Amino acid sequence: MKKRLLTLFLTFNILGLLNACFPECPHEKYYDYHTIIASVGYPKVVASEKLVFGYQIDWDNREYMAEEKVNFNFSNAIYATTKCQKGYGGEKYPLIRISIKSDAAFNANFPAGSELNSIVIAHGYDVNDKLVEGFLADLNPATLNTYAMKIALKPESFKKHRFTIEIEKSNHEILKATTEEVTFE
Repeated sequence: MKKRLLTLFLTFNILGLLNACFPECPHEKYYDYHTIIASVGYPKVVASEKLVFGYQIDWDNREYMAEEKVNFNFSNAIYATTKCQKGYGGEKYPLIRISIKSDAAFNANFPAGSELNSIVIAHGYDVNDKLVEGFLADLNPATLNTYAMKIALKPESFKKHRFTIEIEKSNHEILKATTEEVTFE
């Protein structure tokens, strides 16, 4: 009986040692977030410039999403040599929609609260780190990793605007962020 217990104990510890020598990536494969932060390049836009703005994930409040895994050893695996970091699999719920709106009328075609995606130029990188640029209405947000956006037109009537960026994730969670007031001169 002692031999069986000793054999069983050593087997599990050898498996733990092998796990430590050949570590896998951390269990937290994906990340998720529930807040975004809107920002503008300069809140005063002069005649020769275009408004540059965007959003970023609130990285301080992101959550890592673990995958269930059964671990049969009695010792902890050593992850010091692991090549992967937490969240290495990307977003748990990728974007499916981005919408940009202003709280003031932009021109006759874009009254207050209407979507401006057809006049917003997005710059970003796709999942293969290839530079992508185009009007936001023509791009698939699920394939872009980062964004910088510019408005292609200047407002005709109202000079002060706050832009609301609304994103929808594949789990249908909708996040919103509003920029500070922007003045077009």
